[in-house]
Amino acid sequence: MLLGVGSLALHWSGMIDGLKSDPTVAPMVESAVIFVGVALGIGFALSVLLWYFVARKANNIAKWIYVVVMGFGAVSTLTSLNDPTSPTGLALAISLVSTALTALSILFLFRPDARAWFGKDAVDPRTFE
Repeated sequence: MLLGVGSLALHWSGMIDGLKSDPTVAPMVESAVIFVGVALGIGFALSVLLWYFVARKANNIAKWIYVVVMGFGAVSTLTSLNDPTSPTGLALAISLVSTALTALSILFLFRPDARAWFGKDAVDPRTFE
């Protein structure tokens, strides 16, 4: 999530410039900026909520929602590499690192210790050390 916030900080001015250059959005760019900010805030809040239910409550439904949503996000990032309007340079590097970490987190959700966590089996506390 921190990488996403960092990427957003690097991307924000480019996103605003893109909105201002679009003739259909330019007259209402202030409203569009507020809308984008609210949408990003909601997305961040949902990520924190999913993290809470997966990591703290061992909710299997939240795990699968996380896998599907983040899986689509990872695929979307990889398919956007051919898009000439997609980020480049440091923003691209941060996006790819974030995608790799997301894929790794999904992989870790299916390890034996995670299966025990979600299955409510008895888990040796030393497993997580």
